[in-house]
Amino acid sequence: MDLAPLVDRLRRNAAAFEALLGDLDDDLARWSPAPGRWSPLLVVNHLADEEEADFKVRLDHVLHRPGEAWPGIDPEGWVVAHDYAGRDPDASLHRFLAERERSVEWLEGLDPPDWDRAYEHPALGTLTAGDLMAAWVDHDHLHMRQVLGILHAWVRDHAAPHTTDYAGAW
Repeated sequence: MDLAPLVDRLRRNAAAFEALLGDLDDDLARWSPAPGRWSPLLVVNHLADEEEADFKVRLDHVLHRPGEAWPGIDPEGWVVAHDYAGRDPDASLHRFLAERERSVEWLEGLDPPDWDRAYEHPALGTLTAGDLMAAWVDHDHLHMRQVLGILHAWVRDHAAPHTTDYAGAW
């Protein structure tokens, strides 16, 4: 596996999130399509916490501390424990972008990784360093799709009684 295109994708994904989430007014940043669904603000804080405590940390464990147990994470619990909804949207985005830049610098500084080095996850089974790297990039894509879905729902909600049908099918 060639690391360079994946690191480049992480960098470009950060720019995409900045374009999607930068300069949102406070109401849109905090808007969610339904009770219990995430707002853009919750998504960006999730991304920042994942960037800081999940992918880079776990990839580092697989590559440099094989066999050592991964530190625990609680992405669902962090929403409340870290008060995502109470945070400033711009500061939250900047936190994610700064964490991503640190991640990219770390990845670019790695000696050629052994992508086949594995970790035995108690619930998921064998995960290789390559699996984690690919999942890190794709995690961004999943949340881009989520953010776009929220923004789509916001337009539909705020344009009523007009529709967005002319734009095409989702």
